Amino acid sequence: MTAARIAAAARVYVPVPLILFPAFHPDIVYIFHEGRNPGSPMGDYHSALIVYGFARGFSVDAILSLFRAEVFARVGYLDGWFDSRDALLAMSRAHGRDLDGLFAGWMRRGCFMHTINHPKLFVMEDLARDALRRAGLPARTASCEAYLPDPLSGGVWPVYPEIAARIGLTGSTTFKPPRGGFDFLADAARCLELRAMVEGSLSIYAQTPGLAQSCERVRHWLEDRTVRDILRPVAG
Repeated sequence: MTAARIAAAARVYVPVPLILFPAFHPDIVYIFHEGRNPGSPMGDYHSALIVYGFARGFSVDAILSLFRAEVFARVGYLDGWFDSRDALLAMSRAHGRDLDGLFAGWMRRGCFMHTINHPKLFVMEDLARDALRRAGLPARTASCEAYLPDPLSGGVWPVYPEIAARIGLTGSTTFKPPRGGFDFLADAARCLELRAMVEGSLSIYAQTPGLAQSCERVRHWLEDRTVRDILRPVAG
């Protein structure tokens, strides 16, 4: 059903903006190869740097060496903050809502996204409360975080330390795969460090040799000699 049909049928209709914010996780890409996403240890999400390393035939250690500030700076991973902010706020205004005030509050909480398109629970709570207010409907005063598990926390992509430092946060290289329910002890046991993420990705990609050509960003890197010179492994 289209938004127009929903608006026509609903007793109360309040559009809520979509939250897309890649600045925390600029390495995430989607890949559709031969009509499907082959997946990675992080489900539908892929690391562009790992895909690139796979395409170049790099070893695990060589790929790990790509995760460094020099590379992040040269491929734009450290410069996306203002573009992401401006795009999000412009999108919200197109939906009839100015999110400037809410956005400032989210930033005071640190990283407010699990991935590029999965906001944390407090963001969803703010959006829901704002929608209820605009619709003239009451909302409970209790904080959602005190009563509900975060429905989008099944998969968590880390904010790499070099990116986090750029925006005043503490980063990590611990990935939480998007499987399981709300068994938090089991979820913690499933977390992957970067090496395991690289190894798991390569084992999947080995079944799809032409994968990299289906990723626009990686294909550009492979075709651009200047970028290839940047994306070189360093000796351990």
